[in-house]
Amino acid sequence: MEKLPVTPGPIIPAREQLGEMLLELWQPREALHEFQSALVAAPGRRGALIGGLRAAELAGDSESATRLRAELK
Repeated sequence: MEKLPVTPGPIIPAREQLGEMLLELWQPREALHEFQSALVAAPGRRGALIGGLRAAELAGDSESATRLRAELK
């Protein structure tokens, strides 16, 4: 993702934005998939880790939640 030097603020990856939207629509499994995709493109990105953790917890995916929680530390 490139941005013009005159564009203000950091860019939030599209997959991360889609994950947030899916969480708002109460679709945590789909949101988790999007956050995981965002993390492939930008490993360790804090926003995607936090969103993914929230999605995993809401989806009842304790394995993914544990992994994401460990990456946040």
